Amino acid sequence: MVKANKKYILNYIIYTILQLTWGIIQNVLGIIAFLILTIINPKRKRFYYHGAIGSDWKFSFSMGLGMFIFYGHRDRKDINPDEILVHEYGHTIQSIILGPLFFFVIALPSTIWAFLPCFVKYRKEHNVKYTDLYCESWANRAGEEVLKEKAPIV
Repeated sequence: MVKANKKYILNYIIYTILQLTWGIIQNVLGIIAFLILTIINPKRKRFYYHGAIGSDWKFSFSMGLGMFIFYGHRDRKDINPDEILVHEYGHTIQSIILGPLFFFVIALPSTIWAFLPCFVKYRKEHNVKYTDLYCESWANRAGEEVLKEKAPIV
């Protein structure tokens, strides 16, 4: 059995405390979504990812909400799954930084950018990457900085 590094354990304790205090709003929403997904499909894969709690889901997009990561890019051949997790972990870091402002600064703009048809069309017509939006490129940078791994450019 490998002994856990004390610094590693301390980092995850601090991560969890910050998520459950300063980031409580998005974490309450995240736990509700996580519990609903668990009830709907208890056989879905759940996982622990650098302090975050992950869950596979059937949707074709992924999402970070507080310390919860919902992963759904199984059908995308152009995206490395490990890189998506780095990106979504970056959103968990944004949650710690922004606390109650996360919804307005990150979640709302990200959702509009991802799903509003005019922006989907704009990205296609002008060859603009999804990660060109400030909150998505910031999630990439945050995930890469903390995890020392590569995030996707999509």
